[in-house]
Amino acid sequence: MNLPSQAAFATTLFALLNPLGMLPIFIGYTEGERRSVQRWTAFLIALTVFGLLIFFLLTGSSLLKFFGISISAFRIAGGILLLLIGINLTIGDTASQVKAIIDQGKGSNLKEAQSVYKKIVIPLAMPLLVGPGAIANVILHATQAETERQYGLLVGFSLVIALVSLLTFLIFQSGRWFQKVLGDIGLVILTRILGLLVASIGVQFMVVGVTDIIANWVTPAVLQELRRSPSP
Repeated sequence: MNLPSQAAFATTLFALLNPLGMLPIFIGYTEGERRSVQRWTAFLIALTVFGLLIFFLLTGSSLLKFFGISISAFRIAGGILLLLIGINLTIGDTASQVKAIIDQGKGSNLKEAQSVYKKIVIPLAMPLLVGPGAIANVILHATQAETERQYGLLVGFSLVIALVSLLTFLIFQSGRWFQKVLGDIGLVILTRILGLLVASIGVQFMVVGVTDIIANWVTPAVLQELRRSPSP
């Protein structure tokens, strides 16, 4: 098993998922719930993250090829989604959204957690946690392992995904402590700042996607046409 590759994959994946950065959103949506409900919700989100990453690790490359979608196009689409989500977080009324979720979710701990989960799985699990960057990272590593026929790397990558998903659960389920330390005003400020950062990340994804398209598609096509054109 290639430990440097596993370490690099783990580091980049954790940075791209950024569960610490997503924590204010999770806290904001679950601050009125009991600790057991928060724990169940954190578990469901982490389980979803694990399932999505494993799915794209095993089938992402083939899926994009099947639909004829390039990584650049995927980055642009994901960037637009992140931009819209970031704008909503920055200027939207998060408190009213949280209250509506809480009012609709009364019942057993698991049922309340499922109700909250259904409301926040999009955008929290995807595309904020499992976003274009994380998906592209997983697909690129999987493609590298398949190209080099090092299928043991896929097993190692799966273990890394499980570890990062567990860390995400541990970080989210400690949200109550962060809530007490930061307070309501601190959470609002962090959410607004996070919204700005998410919007910026979305713009960056779009810029990278457009740049890749220009560099890999448009520029070669233009140069090819110039070579075909007869000299005056």
